Amino acid sequence: MTTLLRRTPGPAVAWWGFGVAAFYAIAVRFYQAAGGEIGMAGEMLPEHAAGAGMASYLAGLLILLGGVACLYLGLPEVRRIPRWFPVGGGREIPGVLLRPLCLTPVLVGAVFAVAHAFVGTTTKAAALLGVMEIPYPDVWAWIDEDATAWWDLAFYEPCFLLLGVFLHLSAVRYLRATGREAVARWTTVVSAVCAVGFAAVGIWMVASDKVLVL
Repeated sequence: MTTLLRRTPGPAVAWWGFGVAAFYAIAVRFYQAAGGEIGMAGEMLPEHAAGAGMASYLAGLLILLGGVACLYLGLPEVRRIPRWFPVGGGREIPGVLLRPLCLTPVLVGAVFAVAHAFVGTTTKAAALLGVMEIPYPDVWAWIDEDATAWWDLAFYEPCFLLLGVFLHLSAVRYLRATGREAVARWTTVVSAVCAVGFAAVGIWMVASDKVLVL
């Protein structure tokens, strides 16, 4: 365990993070926002379709930005300001800017993505086994709950898990590259605890009908 916490992720984690984010944003969120039906095991009521499409587009944009952030955190050459730029040309973007604008959102997004994967996998598996009923909102004209659960288990939640892992590894790579070994180790521990905690709360909220699942 200690060896794993001390290991520095390679540059490939940044490219994988960007790739997973770009794929999910374009092939899922932007596609469905444009009216694509693959992966949608139901049909929304007309009065809710436009709002859902905009929400899907905004979610895709946020996910895509997370993928770009992986490149900034994981690749020193991407962090370097172009030489032709009049201020700071040839230097890396200062940490005082990168940490609050890039590192912190990526770490938060990683925790959310992993917790999302745990909640979705647990609740949809329980629904298929007949031990839990998923509280879907009344925005659907019709929905195939079993097909929706299978889509989540086989595709959506694995994508969220991969995205969360690569977001976190890109952040850890940046912390280690900037000499923050102890911070990197504690960040991993705290992120894991937060992800498990949020997942537990999320599962409880779904199971007790305190949150609706789209």
